[in-house]
Amino acid sequence: MDSGQFSIEGQFLEHQGRTLFYVLLSPTTVEARASILFLPPFAEEMNKSRHIVASQARQLAAAGYRVMLLDVTGSGDAGGDFIDASWQVWLQDALCAADTLAGMGAAPLHLWGLRLGALLACELSQMRSDVDKLVLWQPVLNGEQQIDQFLRLRTVASAVSGAATFDRKTLWSELRAGRSMAIAGYELSSALALEMAKARLGDLKPVCRKVHWLEIGTLARDGLSVASENVITHWEEQGLTVAKTAVSGDPFWRTVDAAVNASLQHSTSDIFAQS
Repeated sequence: MDSGQFSIEGQFLEHQGRTLFYVLLSPTTVEARASILFLPPFAEEMNKSRHIVASQARQLAAAGYRVMLLDVTGSGDAGGDFIDASWQVWLQDALCAADTLAGMGAAPLHLWGLRLGALLACELSQMRSDVDKLVLWQPVLNGEQQIDQFLRLRTVASAVSGAATFDRKTLWSELRAGRSMAIAGYELSSALALEMAKARLGDLKPVCRKVHWLEIGTLARDGLSVASENVITHWEEQGLTVAKTAVSGDPFWRTVDAAVNASLQHSTSDIFAQS
């Protein structure tokens, strides 16, 4: 890949009193053939997967796509603290970014989401009429599951003091009582946790031409998880077309400096290249 085939610039975006940040990759040797908005995963998963996402974005930009990598409120280089975030705030951030990207003129608009970002992308697609294609990397099936995984990090941290039992009921009781919670360097607000807990992928059937669902597992021949297949079946029964791809590899969003998964990159690039 020749870096001269695309440009990279970072920009701040003011929206409803908040400051968002995005990295924009644009082709330099051809007119952009389409626009792609990337919506990030949750908390530390975002940081661990940045280099993988950036590598994919460079490949897409070199192939002629304009790609926007968004940092939502309280994450990355965006303004605000994590405790300022809520699901509705992030959804409005994503809507603003999509408006900005669409305004740059390279149609059609595609959405690409990783983990929780896939859940966000599905809901965003319901708010727009210009989304053509949706690419979901290892989508989180429901927000409550994501929060549960996050709460377990608090249990791991408390193991040093000998109190390592995961008491889900007590932790959720604190959140429902309106108390925030410090976890792995993040201050999780009650508002964000409770809003995310209501988000279910099966209830967020995307509004677009086609959905591509990619999952990473130890063996590609194992296919998608049973829970994922259930969501897809539910969507298909409502008339949505879903293309499924299983790729061998490790869960890079859990690992610092994970290797780039070439099969995932090639599959994703091929998906965007399809008409």
